[in-house]
Amino acid sequence: MTATTLTPAPTAPSLHRARRAATAPLRAIRAFGGALVAVVVLGVHDGEAGVRDPRPAHQA
Repeated sequence: MTATTLTPAPTAPSLHRARRAATAPLRAIRAFGGALVAVVVLGVHDGEAGVRDPRPAHQA
């Protein structure tokens, strides 16, 4: 007699994982597209966006 070990073969990738991988780029396009429209068409521009004070004021 022989001992046989059966391991389950990997199946096709789950639909949920494939859907998540497909929607991430679409969400990024939507976010950047919304920002582009806000700046170009509506003229919304925050001059302080992304600017940090290298020496923040400490309160005593």
